[in-house]
Amino acid sequence: MSLTASRAALLHIALQDLRAGKQLLVTRLEPLADAASDPALQEVIERDRFNAKRHAARFDEMATLDGAPENLWMTGILNDADRDAQSHQRGPLLDTALIGALRKAKAAEIVSIETAMALAASEAPAMMPALTANHAEDRAVEMRLARLLGTIGGHIPVI
Repeated sequence: MSLTASRAALLHIALQDLRAGKQLLVTRLEPLADAASDPALQEVIERDRFNAKRHAARFDEMATLDGAPENLWMTGILNDADRDAQSHQRGPLLDTALIGALRKAKAAEIVSIETAMALAASEAPAMMPALTANHAEDRAVEMRLARLLGTIGGHIPVI
């Protein structure tokens, strides 16, 4: 394995990683939406899946991103969410767990895209509008999930 030796190369790797993460969301969010019981949460998950498709297309327009390695952080977060969907009682308890898992995914995406934006600012300024749009949409989803946590999470009965 060769060492990454330039900001441009690191930007390419960051874009590959982000693109791979978005593709995982496209393929793995639908069952999580089905597992959720709150209609507002289902809508946010579907919105995120729609955004992920659009974001992946934007990444494809920015660069040739073939040959990307597996996105380990998104895989792990979605594996945890899948486990939650199988091991928690459907209703507010499961919805709260799903919100937590999805907020972890959003936090990781936001940090990763901010890294790509920092690199693109000097290496590929033409990418900034698309990166900024993805960033804003991911932050909006994260904020909606945070608000839902306050309403759904507060309804969990104490046993």
